[in-house]
Amino acid sequence: MVTSFFSRVARRLKKPFLAAAETPTSAVTNNPWNANEPVSYDGIWLGCDTCVKHIQRKVSGDENIHWLTYAVEKYFGGAIGQSPTEQDRAEYRCLILGANEGHVERELCKHGFIGEIVASDIADKALARAAEKSQALGYENITYIVADLNQDLTDIPGTFDFIIFEGVLHHIVNIEQCLQRLQSKLRPAGLMLGVEFHGAFRFQLPEHQVRWINAALATLPKSLRPFTRDEFGTHPASPQENMRVHYVTPTAESIEQSDPSEAICGFRLKQLFTEHFDVLEQKGFGGVLLSYMTGHFDFKRANEDAFANTWLKTLIQIEDTLIETGILEDEYVFWVLKKKD
Repeated sequence: MVTSFFSRVARRLKKPFLAAAETPTSAVTNNPWNANEPVSYDGIWLGCDTCVKHIQRKVSGDENIHWLTYAVEKYFGGAIGQSPTEQDRAEYRCLILGANEGHVERELCKHGFIGEIVASDIADKALARAAEKSQALGYENITYIVADLNQDLTDIPGTFDFIIFEGVLHHIVNIEQCLQRLQSKLRPAGLMLGVEFHGAFRFQLPEHQVRWINAALATLPKSLRPFTRDEFGTHPASPQENMRVHYVTPTAESIEQSDPSEAICGFRLKQLFTEHFDVLEQKGFGGVLLSYMTGHFDFKRANEDAFANTWLKTLIQIEDTLIETGILEDEYVFWVLKKKD
């Protein structure tokens, strides 16, 4: 089970997309970056074992290997003492963007990274919890900094061998300036890597994508969808039922009220990454259907019930087919980038 993965995306999936045929009636008024408790993945695709294994297979080639483990083992050899290097291990530096609850930096330490780690986020409460956990584990090489990536980053000193991002860059209004600053933070042989969301501005999906989401949902037995339980649970919903319960794109205004920075620039990132960096790896892992199905498919049940899990695999296959045939593009991508020569 993933313990920390795209927490920002998970937050928005828990809120705006729970509606069946109508959008939320009230805006979320609390600050989504300063939750008093860690975000829960319960009930969404990122908290579902089968989805997680599928994601890990797409990125690492092995359903049991997380993207971060894959990246560390492939690219951090000298920094973790697994391959020869002229640089002292303690001299390596790593910057984490969107550190949130601290999963990434603790995993780096577990893998043997002993250089300085600067873990940054705009969410001070999450960082405080992360710092407490890291301190309890005895990791003394981690510095926590509350930072807004829209600013000039002067609060983050020095340059880095690695910059790791996790679902944070699609929130940045001044994204081009941010990427330029991050590039300047990389040492000559430095790498920037991580996972990002690349979907539509404030989730204003094109009509054909919405139709595919609802077409996929319509293939499911009623018992796996938010219908009243009856003796026809193994039947698909009728056309009349599908008119009443279906996915509806939330308004841009409702997303802005929930989080003004949500999905601001994800649709631009693929082009900007290739303009500002050389791409070593680009591996998509879907999300064009599954990430929008919270509240419409019982992901929690799929962790516990073979019937639901089998139908989930059908949804995954539909999503994969749409991407493989070029009808839709991956909205979630693993990247490894280097400074342009």
